[in-house]
Amino acid sequence: MAVFDIVSNMTKIAERRVSLTEQITDELRRRILNGELPEGTSLRQERLAAELGVSRIPLREAIRHLEAEGLVTSELHKGTVVSSLSPSEIEELFGIRMQLETWLFASAIPRMTDADFTRAEAVIEEASRTGDFENWSALNWRFHEALYSPSGSTIALKLLRSVHDNAARYVNLQLAVKGDVEHELSDHHAMLAYARLRDVERGVDILRRHIARVSRDLLTSLSGEAGKGLKDIA
Repeated sequence: MAVFDIVSNMTKIAERRVSLTEQITDELRRRILNGELPEGTSLRQERLAAELGVSRIPLREAIRHLEAEGLVTSELHKGTVVSSLSPSEIEELFGIRMQLETWLFASAIPRMTDADFTRAEAVIEEASRTGDFENWSALNWRFHEALYSPSGSTIALKLLRSVHDNAARYVNLQLAVKGDVEHELSDHHAMLAYARLRDVERGVDILRRHIARVSRDLLTSLSGEAGKGLKDIA
């Protein structure tokens, strides 16, 4: 076999592995974000590999990706477990969101095209049709990504995705208790409306108040009786 053929075959094998690893990562991330794998859950690789029908090699790679995102952590005598966050850490995540997202949105609004508006509107419509908090984290990220992508700040978006995902699992549990998707969608409609008007100041102000409200409601829930309900669900 020619050297080129060997390299080509090795490349194809690597691409298939990357694709499989991404699929496993996405599936495990989905389970963590919607609460199927709550904080503290041990990720038993042998069981997960059998359940997903994959070998342990791409599964280990996927778990490493999730650990880099902060969604899982390795603990002595426990192996890999779904990570947990303290209220102060959750508050810190929302502080990061506030800084990053307002900056990204302000940069993106003047650059948004009709295609960007259509993309964001489609996510709102999909979320409105389903009204399903179980898939809220994915829909929520797709909406915010549609708003911020025109900024062209790809590194900031990658950082923000990790921050969003770590906060999203707690937001999802809160939505499971309150069932208040409509409030979220109302804020999204307002953000998109001001973006269409190229009103950076009002658009960013709505976003700032949106993040502050979600953070305040979540932290209140975690510290009060509703917090007990969240822990019971988890």
